[in-house]
Amino acid sequence: MSGLLGGRTCSAPEEASNLKYPLGTRLREPLTEARFQQLFGGPEQELELPAEPRLPRLCRLWRGQASTCSGSGAWRLLLARLPPLRWLPLYRWRAWLLGDAVAGVTVGVVHVPQGMAFALLTSVPPVFGLYTSFFPVLIYSLLGTGRHLSTGTFAVLSLMTGSAVERLVPEPVAGNLSGIEREQLDAQRVGVAAAVAFGSGVLMLGMFALQLGVLSTFLSEPVVKALTSGAALHVLVSQLPSLLGLSLPRQIGCFSLFKTLAAVLTALPRSSPAELTISALSLALLVPVKELNVRFRDRLPTPIPGEVVMVLLASVLCFTSSLDTRYNVQVVGLLPGGFPQPLLPNMAELPRILADSLPIALVTFAVSTSLASIYADKYSYTIDPNQELLAHGVSNLVSSLFSCFPNSATLATTSLLVDAGGNTQAVWMVTWVAVVTLNVDLGLAVGVVFSMMTVVCRTQRVQCLALGLAEGTELYRPLRESHKLLQVPGLCILSYPTPLYFGTRGQFRHILEWHLGFGERGKDSPKPDGLSDTVAEPVKVVILDLSGVTFADAAGAKEVAQLASRCQDAGIHLLLAQCNASVLETLTRAGLLDRVTPEQLFVSVQDAAAHALERLVRGSSIRRGSQGLLG
Repeated sequence: MSGLLGGRTCSAPEEASNLKYPLGTRLREPLTEARFQQLFGGPEQELELPAEPRLPRLCRLWRGQASTCSGSGAWRLLLARLPPLRWLPLYRWRAWLLGDAVAGVTVGVVHVPQGMAFALLTSVPPVFGLYTSFFPVLIYSLLGTGRHLSTGTFAVLSLMTGSAVERLVPEPVAGNLSGIEREQLDAQRVGVAAAVAFGSGVLMLGMFALQLGVLSTFLSEPVVKALTSGAALHVLVSQLPSLLGLSLPRQIGCFSLFKTLAAVLTALPRSSPAELTISALSLALLVPVKELNVRFRDRLPTPIPGEVVMVLLASVLCFTSSLDTRYNVQVVGLLPGGFPQPLLPNMAELPRILADSLPIALVTFAVSTSLASIYADKYSYTIDPNQELLAHGVSNLVSSLFSCFPNSATLATTSLLVDAGGNTQAVWMVTWVAVVTLNVDLGLAVGVVFSMMTVVCRTQRVQCLALGLAEGTELYRPLRESHKLLQVPGLCILSYPTPLYFGTRGQFRHILEWHLGFGERGKDSPKPDGLSDTVAEPVKVVILDLSGVTFADAAGAKEVAQLASRCQDAGIHLLLAQCNASVLETLTRAGLLDRVTPEQLFVSVQDAAAHALERLVRGSSIRRGSQGLLG
């Protein structure tokens, strides 16, 4: 199209030859296709090669793929799927080994009581929490890209899984079960929990196959920080009954956090003094040690392992005393040794637990990717969301074979608020309130939707700017920025800096009607920003700068086509400038070229202004007496 190809300088009409044009150059006429071929010749004819036989072409394509999958291609694939091969050769043994060893021992020890506690939240025997704290850690360390991520049991997933377990395998109404009946009930519940882990693992592997890691782009920073903070509050409230020695029924669904708090406050007089004392002493040890580690971080060679000391002291106290018989303190007791034999979960359970596996898979991906991205940003490395789907999918799938329940990155062993910062936004508050009030899965959905809606709302509040020529330059700037910008009578240059789609088409129509005088400019019609209060004369030529329109849908393109028709009926010459290829293609499909010619499309505002000025001069819209304004 000629306008898009540019133009060459040509002699202006005699009437306009003495004018000093604001572009500082002589006017250029549109360069048509015929004129282009006349000046530069037509395209060279390429020699047509005989058609290649289909079979040799397929063979060569197969050989190319085979060579990609061998040698260096296979090595690149291995590096992508096994991240330790990339960072392990760069490991700084002297600087990092001691700290990693202390951190590993600390996290490993904390996993023991945490795993058993979260197994009770899942409604399975405590030993299965230890299994879930072992197998996923090994698998994620081989496949995961979050170097600072700790995986294992997670209270929120345990609560979600426990709800499914108790719904599918409820406690008998009679209540009193024999030893054999209790074992059978526990075996059924473990099978359901493992089936949920298997189903969520399969779903995450399916997401990996479809390369849906791109969904992490919808987890904006406020959503991530609010999600982790709200989930931490769920973890805290879920542990209150254990801290106070209360045996309370599980609260599920929306407002479960407040229901749990209400139940705890109601049952507070029944708290166990012994368990409350143990909890208070544990906190009295952990909180000061944590504060010392934070305050003297630069002076300590390694952090003080307060968690390890606390677990050891509690274990020795329980072993050497009779807390369970004398003070009715709940003690886990003996645990079976070794690991369970690999066993495929009951496939008959999969249709029943599919509705539970999907939200668990999404929460696993969201929480794990969020925590990994927080630490990746802090320590200046990148994570691969698709690889994270693979890591957690394989982790849940394989660990389910060893009777493990769903696992993910854990908030208790990963410092989720290290770099949370103090800045809050609308998005942060909405996500946090939704996570705390409703639930983690529903809160995540609300946060993502609200985050996307803020972007949509911003497109509704853009300002269409009227442009003027900066004196002594070829630059066009918004008229509201300065009073020294020049305006040509009868010429209106507008810049619309937002995507043009079904949500903004009404705003686009209203703004253009106001600027071009199609609508009534009464008191009920607000004046758009950027337009001067007085209009010297009716608009004869309008230039629409589309450089800010990054995309347009069918509704938005139809609006532009209708604008072209209205301008044609009103005798206004419409010019479009800086329209990108994808938007131009959409406009073409909407029938724009039936209403405008290719000569009305320009690659820059300057070229469009030169053409508009020439048209105004030829039409005697600008007289010689206007020379002072133009100069």
